[in-house]
Amino acid sequence: MIRIPRSVIPNSFTVFNMLAGYMSIVFSVNQKNFVLAAWMIGLAAVLDALDGKVARITNSSSKFGVEYDSLADVVSFGVAPSVLIYQFYFINIPHDIGLIFSFFPLLFGSIRLARFNVQLSGFTKTHFNGLPIPAAAITIGSYILLVEKYFDGEAFPRILMSVTAIVSILMVSNIRYEVFPQISLRGDLRQKIIFSLLLVFAVLIIMFPYMLIFPVMLFYLGSGLVTSAFMKTTQVRKRRNIKKERRTGGERRYRSEYIEEDEEFPEE
Repeated sequence: MIRIPRSVIPNSFTVFNMLAGYMSIVFSVNQKNFVLAAWMIGLAAVLDALDGKVARITNSSSKFGVEYDSLADVVSFGVAPSVLIYQFYFINIPHDIGLIFSFFPLLFGSIRLARFNVQLSGFTKTHFNGLPIPAAAITIGSYILLVEKYFDGEAFPRILMSVTAIVSILMVSNIRYEVFPQISLRGDLRQKIIFSLLLVFAVLIIMFPYMLIFPVMLFYLGSGLVTSAFMKTTQVRKRRNIKKERRTGGERRYRSEYIEEDEEFPEE
């Protein structure tokens, strides 16, 4: 009897993740269907999120799964969005400038994944150093959805170039981005409220995806910047307080020693 290992289950999600990325490339190049290409990137992101959860549920996390997932992510969130924005607008920029610019998501995304794999310790994550590559790809794809739906496919080159540059740089930055929290209705009152709000928010996104996904991704990008700035400010304050306490403590110690010397050697 052939025994199928449990790791096949999460790895199958990874395979479909890669397939969705490949289909996005096909839709961008052959059919010029940029809306469907963007949705394929979104589908790949959903599958990418599920493979890790399934691996934890089935207790089948492995080093092979991590590496294979990264290879799939390079296709779905590196190659696919780069091809999408090139075919959507950057192909019209002469002297290969558009080609180079559209290469940024793939270039910085691959560096992001390589750094993630080197720094990975265990199979659980509390936060990300740098913008996760699926979030960068979704931001680019959701921008395409927005302009295709409400602006007749007008690229707005400066905005597109800015979005591409920002998400590319954030991927290789040290900006802290939080992992999606594990919440359920079985938790305390705070978790129930958060779960209810997220559920309502998810329903709104499903009802108005073309309108809301891109603003939500911009909010996520900004949240990392704000959180990192707050943490940096807090660390600077702590360091200043520690230096101040050391300086104050040194002055107190010096005064006490001086007083002891005066008491030990009084003036005649």
